Amino acid sequence: MKKTAMIVVLLAGLAGCTVLPPATPVSQYRLPPAASGVGEQNEQLTGLRLARPQATGVHQGNRLLVLTQTQSYQAYGDARWEAPLPELWQDWLLDALWRDGRFAALSREENGMQAEWELAGTLRALEVDLSDGRQQVVIRFDAQLLRTQDRRILASRRFEQRVAVNSLNADAVVSALGQAGSELAAGLSDWLVSRSAAG
Repeated sequence: MKKTAMIVVLLAGLAGCTVLPPATPVSQYRLPPAASGVGEQNEQLTGLRLARPQATGVHQGNRLLVLTQTQSYQAYGDARWEAPLPELWQDWLLDALWRDGRFAALSREENGMQAEWELAGTLRALEVDLSDGRQQVVIRFDAQLLRTQDRRILASRRFEQRVAVNSLNADAVVSALGQAGSELAAGLSDWLVSRSAAG
C-alpha cells in the first residue's frame, strides 16, 4: 500500500514538470505603409487590378529571410511576416497605389471584378542581402502590365530597390524594407501611369 502511495506521489510530481524548453515568442511583422505622395506624372490610371505575384521556393512562405555570402538562405527564428510573401506584397502594393492618389477603381484579381488593366509579376526578393559583404535589404519585383481584354502584355520591367542597414535586428530590417518598398512603389507607380497612357 505504501509503495502504491509513493508511486502516485511521484507521478503527481512529474505531471507538474516538463523537459521541454519554454516557447520563444515569435513576432509577427507587417511591411510598413508606403510614404504617401503623388508621383511625377499628372495622368491617372483607372481600372487596375492586382494579381497575386508569382514566387518560388522560400519566397512562398512567411519567413523573414537572409541571403548569406554563400548564396544560401537563412531565416530569423523569432520573426515572421503576417502573411506569405506573395500575399503580403500584393496587399501592401494595393495600399501603396491607393496612397499615390493617381489610381482609381483598384482591386485584387481574387475579387473577380472587371478592370481594364492588370498588374502581374514575380516577386524575386524581399529580404536581407549579405551576399556581397554589405548589410542591405532588397526588394526585387518583375512587373507586367496587361490589357485584360486580350490578355496582352503591354509592358514589362524589373524593379529593384536596396537600402543599407546598420543593424540586423528584425525591427531595423523591417523598417528598412518599408523604405525600400516606398522607393520601389514610387517608380512602379510612375511606370504604370505612363505605360497605360501610351497603350
